Amino acid sequence: MQTLKHIVVQIHVDDVDNDPLFGIPSDLEDMRNKNIIESITIRVMVLTDANARRGDDWGRLDEVLTTPGWFALKRVSLAIDVCSFGRIDNELEMALRKLPETQFPRLSTSNSISFHFEVDPVLV
Repeated sequence: MQTLKHIVVQIHVDDVDNDPLFGIPSDLEDMRNKNIIESITIRVMVLTDANARRGDDWGRLDEVLTTPGWFALKRVSLAIDVCSFGRIDNELEMALRKLPETQFPRLSTSNSISFHFEVDPVLV
């Protein structure tokens, strides 16, 4: 933990009952105060048929990463790929695009952490 500076995580969500971040916020919370992490990059691939959660699971990441103890953290990047098999789920995509304002208010407005967020439709 004393030498790890960059974390890159890729997640594939294909079940509506899954936490879209698979408990990563809790793991990061355990690492707080004991690291020199400068950047965290998370890419989540969501299948449109999975109808990914749009609620507070995402906001927990915002809460954890903006709690004091992340002394070296400078950048957080979250990308969500919405994969569809010929059908476009505009409702899901639009809900996910609103996550920065609904679930990431602290990261979105942070002066000390650069927050990059994107939602990309992917036709499979």
